[in-house]
Amino acid sequence: MRIVFDIGGSVLVPDDPDIDFIKAIAYELVKISEDHEVAVVVGGGRVSRKYIQAAKEFTPNETFKDYIGIHITRANAMLLIAALGEKAYPFIIQDFRKAWEVIQLKKIPIMGGTHPGHTTDAVAALLAEYLQADLLVVVTNVDGVYDSDPRKNPNAKKLDRITVDQLVEIAMQAESKAGGSGVVDALAAKFIQRGKIKTYIVGKKDAYHLFDVVKGKHNGTVVEP
Repeated sequence: MRIVFDIGGSVLVPDDPDIDFIKAIAYELVKISEDHEVAVVVGGGRVSRKYIQAAKEFTPNETFKDYIGIHITRANAMLLIAALGEKAYPFIIQDFRKAWEVIQLKKIPIMGGTHPGHTTDAVAALLAEYLQADLLVVVTNVDGVYDSDPRKNPNAKKLDRITVDQLVEIAMQAESKAGGSGVVDALAAKFIQRGKIKTYIVGKKDAYHLFDVVKGKHNGTVVEP
């Protein structure tokens, strides 16, 4: 299989880099790459949001602030490259075509953000579409898709299996609410829908066992194309 992993920045670097988790996920990715083709996109997470919030004190330029976030995603990606060692391509990939070339070299391409206006979720979905990946695995700080925000609603119900149309609907509803956020943003959900990409959305606990996750053994949400 060809698999794209979308690893949230808040999972990799909650406030400070989670060294044990980075080591664990690097081990799992190397193990998976022995039997599958692997590409990874890394997010900026909480650290990125802190920098963007600080930048609001100095500039109203949203594109400029997006570029700040992109730089943070790439710093996080460099940490993962270091952890993967020889198995990773040693430089941040910024182009989907280059990611394809790196896969042909039997290396793991690592990406961060690419362009202003796109989250790394959207980048991962586009990369999966371009590579015609068999599977997209989204690793987030919530252990799947819920019918409402579990951080705000203790009675929120986790959805074990949904269609991509449902994912788009849930993502759009989350973004329509003030301060709302979902496990996957609406743009990424629409790219997943367009590319007809099978997707697993899993939490940090499952990510320690990515080798099992790609076999369908996880407690997250399966998104059927």
